[in-house]
Amino acid sequence: MRPTLSDVAKLAGVSVATASRALSNPDLVADGTRRAVRDAAASCGYKINLVARSLRVQRTDTLLVLVPCIDNSFYPDLVRSIEDTALAMGYAMIAGFTRKPEKHREAYAELLSAGRVDGMVVMDGGAGVDRLTGPQPDLPVVQVFDRIYGSPVPMVRVDEQQVADVAVHQLASMGHRRIAHIAGAADQHSARERRDGYRAAMARLGLPVDDQLIETGHSTREGGAEAMRQLLEMPQGPTAVFCATDTMACAAMDVCRDRGIHVPGDISFIGADGTADGLFAFPALTTVEVPRAEAGTRAVEMLVALIRGQTVAPDTVLPVELKLRGSCAPTRTAVAA
Repeated sequence: MRPTLSDVAKLAGVSVATASRALSNPDLVADGTRRAVRDAAASCGYKINLVARSLRVQRTDTLLVLVPCIDNSFYPDLVRSIEDTALAMGYAMIAGFTRKPEKHREAYAELLSAGRVDGMVVMDGGAGVDRLTGPQPDLPVVQVFDRIYGSPVPMVRVDEQQVADVAVHQLASMGHRRIAHIAGAADQHSARERRDGYRAAMARLGLPVDDQLIETGHSTREGGAEAMRQLLEMPQGPTAVFCATDTMACAAMDVCRDRGIHVPGDISFIGADGTADGLFAFPALTTVEVPRAEAGTRAVEMLVALIRGQTVAPDTVLPVELKLRGSCAPTRTAVAA
């Protein structure tokens, strides 16, 4: 038998009216109640009748999510969180991948121009989404992680310079002084911010900011490997490397292993984002974890509020967390001391 709203209310321990409000107007209930109802709906398989509701209120009850790609390990958990939250709040989701030929991008533009979606969650990753949507979209939009549009489009993000600061301070605390940086793609806002954060952290600690210690890995596995090869060609190489993504860090560690360079005995690594890549690396990768699932949830909640004519915070900054694993260790000099 198909689960009903009464089933959801019973599981969540609330009234049917409260369950209805939590799913249809989540801003009217407390955070704990909203999450309890959403979890109860997911656990019993309850689904709002989107077609009937859209006819009743003259909305599509559909959200468009623009994301660069799905083969980058950064995005799947984020998109999954967006979808779970959207469905729990009574919205369907269309995912559009923007690193595609122009004809694909035109299809998403037609969705927008035809009014077939109520709002949009946008991630860029250097994909040039603004060329598709224009400099200021004319429907409710929330941008996630990469800043694409100016005010008044709200944003859910982390402090990208803090990501670098956490990594550099951890390596410095282990006695490392020659800390290199493998940067992400130059056209990606978050990559530029992490590079700038690396420079700022090194300067604050009184460590040498040597341009030769910075290589661009273009946010790809191949790019990370080539950047590491370049660093290893230096007469005095680094004792530690902060990589702007876990993917590049894992590739860089592979290069070291192939050359008989021990990680972390000879060189330490810290990545960023907290993706599955680092968990399955050897040794497991220390990383600065970005709360992607929470970002997806917050983005949808903000977008739904905008669709309903409510105001939201213009800039929501989520905390990052260092996950200390086996890829970094004190320098031999620090251990001897």
